[in-house]
Amino acid sequence: MSLDNLKKWARKKIGTLSLALANVEKNSLGQKGESLASDAQQVQRHSQGQLADSLVHGEVTQEVIDLRWRMYKILKETEGYQAEIVGYDKAGMPIVKTRKVDKKKGLDKIHLDHFDPYQLEMVVDNSDIVLSINDSLNNDHIKVFDEPTLNSNSKDTITSATLANISSDDYFTTHKTESPIKVSRKEGAKFNIERYTKKLHIRDINGTKKMLEFYTSMYPNLENKRSTLFISDVKKAIKNPITSSMLDIDAVEFVTYKTLGADDFLEYRYKVTSFDKIIEFNGNYVFKFIAEVEINGKDILEDYRVAELDEKYKTKQKKNQK
Repeated sequence: MSLDNLKKWARKKIGTLSLALANVEKNSLGQKGESLASDAQQVQRHSQGQLADSLVHGEVTQEVIDLRWRMYKILKETEGYQAEIVGYDKAGMPIVKTRKVDKKKGLDKIHLDHFDPYQLEMVVDNSDIVLSINDSLNNDHIKVFDEPTLNSNSKDTITSATLANISSDDYFTTHKTESPIKVSRKEGAKFNIERYTKKLHIRDINGTKKMLEFYTSMYPNLENKRSTLFISDVKKAIKNPITSSMLDIDAVEFVTYKTLGADDFLEYRYKVTSFDKIIEFNGNYVFKFIAEVEINGKDILEDYRVAELDEKYKTKQKKNQK
């Protein structure tokens, strides 16, 4: 086999492996599964019916359903606890003390503007959700080098290798990440404020009515040219809100995770009834909307509950006991 053919063969194998791993990540614990093996491979499945085999082939069997619920159950039971080493025993093993952390603690330390008197209920972090390696690399603008570029320091010691590159313009134009906050609109907008939002404040007005505050930086991201255009559009919207399409939103929803003021994995949805104002506060433009509660903290993990498995935990029944 020639060197060129060997490289092609290696790339093909690596690509196949990457695809398989990405599919496992996407399908194995989902509600639906897609087989990761070819028809020829499925003929010889000596471990068919076992948990590992079901995960590899994306099959949603009862064992997979039970595993998924066990994972979610562990997450729920450990949520909100903080561990601290308080000493050591005679054998030198650490003595760990756990305590429940109040999710509301810390809200009083958040600086709020004085334009509105409403109490702060939640602070939702809107940092981008990390994409899988396969999704990140699946970009047509990434230029893969035939040979890696070796990088070295001042002592001529190789520190890293560059396998591909992409320009900042192409990256910010095409790199479609997921954000925790989802905004619904009847029509498309020139700029989507959620793409520039760092955090979202939920403030209570009267129980069923809330004020939603989108915090966006007043300073442009020099690596993203569109952020400069966005800030220019915000200044226009402050002077004349009626002409700005970015303010035409119908609903806001999110699922909590490490959200200040709320437990994890709770679904919230708000119907926006009106735009209130845009203010400048603490280096941010704050977009304020009035909204009504549609979904108020629905536990999304309840959809995956296995009642029979819960009963076994209550009675401390052994795994294989009927």
